[in-house]
Amino acid sequence: MLKLALQYAFEITKVGLVQCNVFEENAAAKHCYEKVGFIEDGITKNVFPYKNELWSRCHMTAVK
Repeated sequence: MLKLALQYAFEITKVGLVQCNVFEENAAAKHCYEKVGFIEDGITKNVFPYKNELWSRCHMTAVK
């Protein structure tokens, strides 16, 4: 599904860049995005409060 979304973005809408954010703690999701071509651009620490925790956000980019 992610491959099709990137294909649509790059080939149909002609964008050159697709970005997403994923929780740094979600290793499985990060791996899934990396597998289809996303690269980690950076991490913003402790930006999302959840219960008694602070979660970090990983910014990822896929380029045509």
